[in-house]
Amino acid sequence: MAVVSVFSTSIATSCLRYTTSTRPKNKEFVVFIHGFADRPYTMWKIEKQLQKEGYSVLNFDYSSTKWTMDTIVVRLHDEIVDKCKNAEKIHFVTHSYGGLIIRAYLSQYLAEIYGRLVMIAPLNQGSIIVEQFEDVPVFKKIYGPVLEKLGKDPDDYFMKYPIPEIPFGIIAGGLNNKYGFNPLIPGDDDGTLAVEETKLQGCQDFILKPGLHSTLLWQNEVIKQIILFLEEGRFEH
Repeated sequence: MAVVSVFSTSIATSCLRYTTSTRPKNKEFVVFIHGFADRPYTMWKIEKQLQKEGYSVLNFDYSSTKWTMDTIVVRLHDEIVDKCKNAEKIHFVTHSYGGLIIRAYLSQYLAEIYGRLVMIAPLNQGSIIVEQFEDVPVFKKIYGPVLEKLGKDPDDYFMKYPIPEIPFGIIAGGLNNKYGFNPLIPGDDDGTLAVEETKLQGCQDFILKPGLHSTLLWQNEVIKQIILFLEEGRFEH
């Protein structure tokens, strides 16, 4: 995979407005990518805690129901190039659909300064719930054509985009039992995704935390695990 050279240049001081710390870590950026039909505010608690830890942050905003994956990837790269020019290291934290976006992004843009990636409840194996509801007219109208690419067909996104070529860890939600929250999903689940649907070969570490798909983002324990993985490449089991 070719390495993008745009980040080999020096950094602009404009990036510093994204940090609240003067610790040396402030030249390490964390890029947040929210989930499907969400907005950046869902990552707010994690973002603020990482700022307190000394990281600079970029909370990427995009329209999941209107933009194609190609458009999202280009816009994401433009944001990183513009706002992380001064970075010495760039990490990523994603939620849900954001996990597919980062897989698509890294398949096109891979740079030596990219550090570690934490995927929270990612759609790494597609979604059986999407398979069940993607043809329902009201859902198609609300969520747009992208919804049809989040299922389990061979040409859906989870099959299209490769395993990330940077160290990554996965945090899944569930009840650590055979049933989970949602009776429509086989096995343990977070109410939206089966635990098995979050898994991806090649991850450095995997951990299951009690919680629903979106509430994971607000749990102090999850944030603690994110920080540990970004710093050490592992979770605390």
